[in-house]
Amino acid sequence: QPAWESYEQALHFLAGHMTDRELERWDKKLWDSIDDLKATPRLGQYEPWLEYKGEGHRRLVVGKFKVVYRIEGRRIYVTDSIDARQDPGKMKG
Repeated sequence: QPAWESYEQALHFLAGHMTDRELERWDKKLWDSIDDLKATPRLGQYEPWLEYKGEGHRRLVVGKFKVVYRIEGRRIYVTDSIDARQDPGKMKG
């Protein structure tokens, strides 16, 4: 749920700064990158800001956004998507 909230907040923010076409391209690029995780789940680097949780959170940078996720067995859980220019303390794990 927190990842969806972050995603919706990002869309709302970007809608005021991009054309509809640019927003559509950004959205496609974001989802394509997330889809790539199916084949290569360890594609992203470890997320040092969430290391204290001990859950192996990783990050995938897509443009100026960071997709935060963790791997549990054969499942990948996207836990957050955040503007990489924001305070990393706002990340949800």
